[in-house]
Amino acid sequence: MKFYTGDECFFMLNFRPIELKDKALVENYYSKENHFLCDYCFTDLFIWGKHYNTEICEHNGFLYTKMNEDNCDYFFAPEGEGDIRPAMEEIFEYTRERGCPLILILIYPEMRERIEAAYPDKFIFEENTGNMDYVYLAERLINLSGKKLHKKKNHFNHFIKEYEGRWSYEDLNDENVKEFFTYQLDWCGEDDEFLGELCAASIALKNYKALGVKGGILRVDGRIVAVTLGTQSFPDTYIIQIEKADASINGAYQAINKLFAERNCQNVKYIDREEDMNIEGLRQAKESYYPEFLSMNYVARLK
Repeated sequence: MKFYTGDECFFMLNFRPIELKDKALVENYYSKENHFLCDYCFTDLFIWGKHYNTEICEHNGFLYTKMNEDNCDYFFAPEGEGDIRPAMEEIFEYTRERGCPLILILIYPEMRERIEAAYPDKFIFEENTGNMDYVYLAERLINLSGKKLHKKKNHFNHFIKEYEGRWSYEDLNDENVKEFFTYQLDWCGEDDEFLGELCAASIALKNYKALGVKGGILRVDGRIVAVTLGTQSFPDTYIIQIEKADASINGAYQAINKLFAERNCQNVKYIDREEDMNIEGLRQAKESYYPEFLSMNYVARLK
């Protein structure tokens, strides 16, 4: 689609909802370099696509991604090789045509440098601390090694001892996938805060094979007490998209975390447990595992 202003001809970005068939396309752009941001993993983009109204567009060797929340568009910086300025101009024109502000989100440090080099002193960059991914050494989560994780290991050992002969772990499969979602549904209850996550979980479970998602289920006396889902997003990194457990079962969280890592993360260096979304309880839980680092990213607005 094109529109005209004077003698100039511009391409109007033709965004469309992200679909499962876009997996190879998106990964071709976003999987070339690991920025340790789960939002650049196709699985995350796809399963949360309905909640965030995620749309994509490919044009002239660049991939454009935008989300819409509360009737406001938020853009990823255009991803592609070569001069970024023509691609950025497409976004400028797109937002001008619609009379909406230009807001770039999840700008990783290398992209910030690229934008600043192309547009010196044109953007204000703000640290987006609520969307920093917590990244851990896989070996430490598999073995719960070191003094800092001694309490976690104690909780895990307590669970194994307390429920000896009564607990079991199984991989996600066609026979238990509905049970997995029922547990997720029961855990979230009627809290509207979890509606987006329930939608994402439903999409992930429905398409777990096509997405390459792995899951784990922990039972005590045959009853599910914890579940988790994850995807290997890069050769060196596994992302945990979902983890839920019965908090009344001492060690359930530690057990599902460790057992899933043992079975799926032996061949990666890092485990990315995603962001805390500025939720204090979630922040404390993620910090308690002592991440190797947090992935800084930025929101960018025009001055």
